[in-house]
Amino acid sequence: MSKEIYTSKRIVLVIATTVFSFSSSTMAFFTIGLKSLIWLAVVAVLYFLPFAIINSELTSAYPNSKGALYTWLADNLSPRIAFITTFIWYASYFVWMTSLFLKLWIPFGLLVFGQDISQMMTLFNMPAKVVLTFLSILGIFILTVIIHHGFLNIAKLMYFSGILMIGLIALTVGTNLFLSLQHPEMILPNLKIAATSQTFFESSKLTGFLSQMPFLIFAITAFGGLDTVSSLVEKVGNQQHKFSKALLIGGGAVLILYFLDIVSWGMGTNFASIRETSNTHLGNLMYGLISHLSSQVSNNPLVHEFYTRYTALTMFSAYLALLATIGYAPLKVLLHAGEDIFPASFLAINQNGIHFKAVKVQAMIIATFVILISVGTPLVTTLYNQLTLMTNLARSLPYLIVAAAYPFFKAKVSGDYLKLVKHRFLAKYLALSVVATIFIAIAFEIYSVILSDGLVAGIFLLLGPVLFAVLANYLYVVNTKNSRSRLSSFLSIRSISKR
Repeated sequence: MSKEIYTSKRIVLVIATTVFSFSSSTMAFFTIGLKSLIWLAVVAVLYFLPFAIINSELTSAYPNSKGALYTWLADNLSPRIAFITTFIWYASYFVWMTSLFLKLWIPFGLLVFGQDISQMMTLFNMPAKVVLTFLSILGIFILTVIIHHGFLNIAKLMYFSGILMIGLIALTVGTNLFLSLQHPEMILPNLKIAATSQTFFESSKLTGFLSQMPFLIFAITAFGGLDTVSSLVEKVGNQQHKFSKALLIGGGAVLILYFLDIVSWGMGTNFASIRETSNTHLGNLMYGLISHLSSQVSNNPLVHEFYTRYTALTMFSAYLALLATIGYAPLKVLLHAGEDIFPASFLAINQNGIHFKAVKVQAMIIATFVILISVGTPLVTTLYNQLTLMTNLARSLPYLIVAAAYPFFKAKVSGDYLKLVKHRFLAKYLALSVVATIFIAIAFEIYSVILSDGLVAGIFLLLGPVLFAVLANYLYVVNTKNSRSRLSSFLSIRSISKR
């Protein structure tokens, strides 16, 4: 392992820029304005900081664990709960990977062609849908090759992406502050409009305070990623003893980045004018905000090109780094959790320490999903849309279960690890805070869907995690029965041989 990749500062940078999402920051500003700061602060205090402490202690207590989340839960709750949770966790990332591969070419098109090629009818004299499907398959192949060559390449990609992300934050924050200083008389009016405007979720059924509640589950997932980063602790060489502290420092940096970015948008941007732009929606929001920002700086086309293409470069590299990370880490944990379930060939590692056959199978399944979705059959498209809606819930549930396991961990483990929490009462409070926050967010997400789309839609929202849990439990039970059967046969053979 190359030492320069694993210095403490670089680990903090990678953690911070992996958890922080520039698109989440702009979406938070666009959907509920400066009210997002209140919700992010609430979620930070009640969920993110407690969860960062829990993750830091767990990674410190299990520094060499390849199973990460599975090992934490198997040791402190039960192997069955651990496997089911790990399966749901992996399934949510699998669906997310498919979604990201389909979105990967939006920043690529902006970077290379200066426009969103996903909105074009033809490309290279061929139907754009065919070209984009081919590019998505090519992207899956490239990411599989990167993962094949080992974690060092993934770490380098994460670090490069992190540097670009810091540059993008500096560009947007710096530009917004520059615009604010150019027109200081507009700072307070801009902030007032951004703080008092209606939320994006406002409707006849969701008004006032209730219209802000859908943002709660979004705020939790905006702080997501600590679980994935934590599963890489055994890969950082001689920096393992510093990794847990780096998680905390990186978590603090994420909070600063979110607040700095959102406040700067509020100071330098007329919130009402952004909302009134007819061609701005949640799909192209980030690039719309950047375009609006560059037009405020100058009418020179070169300035617009620089802002747009640098944003596209940053997001393209961020998607690649994220896909490489979640294409590797969750699968690694799942394979460790199902050592007795998956074929032995899946568990074999190549010369670079990668379960490459499993990675290839994962890539082929994702490619199949991409092709089916691109063909656009109604059944597959509807199924995929439902799975995408379920992803926030499926990603949040494992966080809840890890937090629930934390008091048991504190009561059971007494070795030498980063003990940030000394008293059991405080450990129970942190766990309860995380569990309650996630539970309320999930409950209101389901409630808001039922309110807007009906009871059936609310039931379908829960269906994904439930089906994943049922399938995982089936695999676990079948494997347990087979293991007992093999053990009984072995004991019978030994008994006969002794006679």
